[in-house]
Amino acid sequence: MSHVIDRETLLENIRAARNEKLRLSDIDMLRAIESASSWSAFNTAKADWVTYRQALRDYPSTVPDPFADDLSDVPAIPMAPDEAAVSTVTPSAIEE
Repeated sequence: MSHVIDRETLLENIRAARNEKLRLSDIDMLRAIESASSWSAFNTAKADWVTYRQALRDYPSTVPDPFADDLSDVPAIPMAPDEAAVSTVTPSAIEE
């Protein structure tokens, strides 16, 4: 069964996820900056988090209009500097 989502519902869900990630990043950013062992590490951590948070704020504007029914053209939500990348390899693409 195929579910069709309208643009406004998609954007509401994206904004909710984005807002939660921004909320969580408040503490994570402070911890990363506080744990920096040097001025250089501090500046790097600060820049990484500022860039990430701006990418989150800009994220809803990256959703194409119109978007594909399967959402394949909707970009992934930005990942925090301390998040590990998730593999995009599908199980069918893995050789046995």
